[in-house]
Amino acid sequence: MQKGLSPDVRSRLVTMLVEAIEETAKLAKTSRKRVTPGGGGISRKERWYQLMGYLAQVLDGVLKNLDLDGVKVKMDQIEATLDELQRTTQTPG
Repeated sequence: MQKGLSPDVRSRLVTMLVEAIEETAKLAKTSRKRVTPGGGGISRKERWYQLMGYLAQVLDGVLKNLDLDGVKVKMDQIEATLDELQRTTQTPG
């Protein structure tokens, strides 16, 4: 009963995001700092870094969800174990 992305899809997404961040960093390093007309007052370099920041935030969210899913699975296992222990150690009262 897992919600969200399957582990395989999540793994591919993480890989794609990391590659996109690396490519964006390369593009940012080679871009000019000069603001071009019609660019909204922001240089291409700043735009690439802005995109890189956004991609990093998305990656962080995916990784946090992965951690949260792992915690939920472990909690379910612990609860099942506790239920089993309580059931098997109950004494007639």
